[in-house]
Amino acid sequence: MKKRERDSGMELLRIFAILLVIGVHMFSYGGFYDACKAVGGHVHSTALLMKIATRSAVNIFVLITGYFMVDRPFDLKKSLRRSAGVYQKMLFYSVVLTVVFLCLGSEYLIARGKLMEPWQAVLKGLFPVTSQTWYFLTNYLLLCLLIPFLNMGLQMLTKKEFRLLLILLVLLLCVWPTVLPMRPFKYVFEPFGYKGFLTGKNIFHFVLMYILGGYLSFFTAPRKRPNFWFLGGAVGTLLLNYLLFTRLPGWFNYSEVALMYSNPLVIANAVFLLLFFRDVHFRSRLVNLLASTTLGVYAISEFRFLRTYLWRWIHFDKADCGNVFKNVLAVAAAALAVFLACAVIDLLRAQLFRLMGFLWKKYAKPRLSARRSA
Repeated sequence: MKKRERDSGMELLRIFAILLVIGVHMFSYGGFYDACKAVGGHVHSTALLMKIATRSAVNIFVLITGYFMVDRPFDLKKSLRRSAGVYQKMLFYSVVLTVVFLCLGSEYLIARGKLMEPWQAVLKGLFPVTSQTWYFLTNYLLLCLLIPFLNMGLQMLTKKEFRLLLILLVLLLCVWPTVLPMRPFKYVFEPFGYKGFLTGKNIFHFVLMYILGGYLSFFTAPRKRPNFWFLGGAVGTLLLNYLLFTRLPGWFNYSEVALMYSNPLVIANAVFLLLFFRDVHFRSRLVNLLASTTLGVYAISEFRFLRTYLWRWIHFDKADCGNVFKNVLAVAAAALAVFLACAVIDLLRAQLFRLMGFLWKKYAKPRLSARRSA
């Protein structure tokens, strides 16, 4: 199969997704939603709508991976190199940032409001995968290892078989977990076998999103111009999720599942955004360059110790959140500032890796080969 050339439309979506990820963390740790909730009225409603809008971020990232990778032939070596590249970034940031905070002092080793012992910080820093320093990167790394085997099976399926597989997986991994906590379904759907991964933060959900991205790649035709019906679909699924959150009686417990990554409306929102941005065709070296930093931006901004102080510095508990327009600008500006600062750091990291690779090939590798031949 011919390799699909990426243009900047999809890379722009990747940047948009990492801004949404930063938004998720801003709502979780930055006090913005709580400050708006205290104001109430349309301010609270707008903040809630923005909070729901950020939930499609993770799904977008994995959908993009499936869209571009599903047609790749089986190549275990390439898969291992790709996985090694992801792990290399994880280990680099885990070790370097841990050392930085150890140098600042043991009193700075605060994660999730608790002070961590230095020896614990060192162990977690050395083993970022098993210590789940970043759940997204851990799942993404596992997905990269599975991709060649997934592709072998998916490339053999007909459209009908592919669709049946998706229907089955959506029912098992999206619909069932979504309705399970809700009344009256909770009295019919037992939780056995679903505890621990209802929210979609697991490798099973990542595999589903990869397969769904592959389906969109194989069986939906790109257009020369963007279809604004897809953008309307993204807005529509967002509003529907918001309306269900706010209008359904509390007895349904829908508020517990509205923000889950496995919620079908959250998934549909991500799908519509991908289909829209796929057909936004333009070329920009700057957009493509910034898009290449998204994994690094996530790793830096969501590192356990840095996250604590970042969202203490950018916090909205004392901000005047009475003006909706100013709120939107403040959130956008904060997310963009965090993204650009982390992107610059990741670009410097990439240059360092290139320098180390150059020095290895020019000096260390020839000497090692000469010793072996001698």
